[in-house]
Amino acid sequence: MSTFTGLNTMVRGVYINQMQLNTVGHNITNADTEGYSRQTVNPAATKAEYRDGLAIGTGVDAMSITRARDVYADVQFRSETAKEGYYDMCAKNFDKIEAIFNDTNQSGIEDALQQFYKAWVNLSSNASDSAARTAVIEKGKAYADTLETAGVQLRDQIKDIYDQMEIHVSDINQIMEDIVNINRTIIARESGGAYANDLRDQRDLLADRLSEYINIGVHENQFGAYEIHCGGITLISGVDRLHLDYAKGVNSSEYGVDYGVIDYSVSIRESQVNFLPETGKLRAEFDAIEQCRHYIEDVANMGAFMMTTFNDQHKQGYDLVGNTRAATDDHGNTKYDSDGKPIAVPDTKNFFGETGVEYIYNYDEVNKYTYLTIRESTGVLRKDDRGEILKLSGVKILGALATNADFEETGGYKYVAAATAYDRSENYTSVMTDEDVQDHLIDFAGRTADGTNAVYMSELFNMSYDNIVSAGRSNVLPITKYADVQKTVNSLGGLGLNAYYKSEMTKLSVASRAMDTNISEQALIMDQIQNWRDATNGVDWNEELADMIKYQKGFGACSRCLSAMDDCLDRLVNNTGVVGR
Repeated sequence: MSTFTGLNTMVRGVYINQMQLNTVGHNITNADTEGYSRQTVNPAATKAEYRDGLAIGTGVDAMSITRARDVYADVQFRSETAKEGYYDMCAKNFDKIEAIFNDTNQSGIEDALQQFYKAWVNLSSNASDSAARTAVIEKGKAYADTLETAGVQLRDQIKDIYDQMEIHVSDINQIMEDIVNINRTIIARESGGAYANDLRDQRDLLADRLSEYINIGVHENQFGAYEIHCGGITLISGVDRLHLDYAKGVNSSEYGVDYGVIDYSVSIRESQVNFLPETGKLRAEFDAIEQCRHYIEDVANMGAFMMTTFNDQHKQGYDLVGNTRAATDDHGNTKYDSDGKPIAVPDTKNFFGETGVEYIYNYDEVNKYTYLTIRESTGVLRKDDRGEILKLSGVKILGALATNADFEETGGYKYVAAATAYDRSENYTSVMTDEDVQDHLIDFAGRTADGTNAVYMSELFNMSYDNIVSAGRSNVLPITKYADVQKTVNSLGGLGLNAYYKSEMTKLSVASRAMDTNISEQALIMDQIQNWRDATNGVDWNEELADMIKYQKGFGACSRCLSAMDDCLDRLVNNTGVVGR
């Protein structure tokens, strides 16, 4: 072995230890850098020299500098991050919905409902009292306002979610663009064989952030570039990517319930195919919109009940005037009984909505939603601006829900129908028209103190349809002005108002608590996976300091050895062969 070979070996030793010290310093300074992975120098013995039958070592060289990364932990992290983003977004939406239906401060729907109910109970005992009648009107107005306010707040919540979704779609597009740009840089940097570790860390951090919005699968191709998939769609393929478009849709009423919003969709620009991830924040926003829609429909169903079942029961009673009208058919023609006499029925006003019209409950079996049509006093159904039958649904029902304007007149309290107009001589178990109930009509005869109809009105709050029928109540559910209108099922599915509202609020509470539980459990899973990741790619100060001491000692040892060899060379050159000079 030549002296120069030995010197070169020590130089390599100094160099490799210096590189390892530099890498340790790089790790320590980036210990708190988000997404950073601990890097390690991978040394290997250099090619030996063969002389005189011996293989003489020539030192060490750095084969590569790689980062510590557990690919499987990354897969698990991104999968669970998408779930965490989904649960978190859904829980926030549930919190907002619960705030809208907050019944703890005596200002919510439940309190307004109870106050309205109590006003009718009081009226049943004080039917001739103008103050009791006025109280019914005012409490009804407050109840209608509370329902409409809840519908408006839910509608605004949908609009806010759509605004947030637009921002998130933009974020997703930007993240994908950044990943593609880093892919290009990595391919260029690694073309010489070195690993672009810091760039890879940046790319993994972007992939982690992308997984908050959508569920993704990540695959590295043969060039070192990422390919990212979502539900079978390849969003990123090396240096190419797809683009998400946030497309304006149509008014919600165009295809079903009128939620008072313009609906938007997310699609792939290149194929015009709708894009709906399986989980993540973006999917949660779509689901949150559906949740808000559901509760708008719930509130609208309560409003529809008031404008149909509640109104019709009110019109079966007598107000303080006690007027009657001639029953008419679908075409506005007067109906006559078998003796040729005009059939008279109470001429009582709607409690909610307009005077002189009938609000009719309908259910779209295909699209599964409730809507109301309006029958004019002439017997024809009201048309919209396009000449089609007007359909009120969702927020349009709540917008139309208001106490009758006639009640606001001076002395308007006299229009409240507290007295019953029909006897209870038979159990009404089938749909009956005006003609069928003519024999059971009771003359008004100045019965201003009769609060029987007020009792029937109050029963609609708490009694189910089955109970009302079995009790033989003179109730609107089986009685209708028109033979073609079926009212044996109402917008609440046969439930009373209280039961329906409490049922829906119980479902809301259970769903919200379940989502909170999911978040708590998901947090434990995320902690476990994060610890798993950190154990591999995290920087441990103790380990780095121990390595620093080791490499520093190695550097010093190689330097001392190099100095010793230099002394030997100096002695050889300067102090040998001088005898006889």
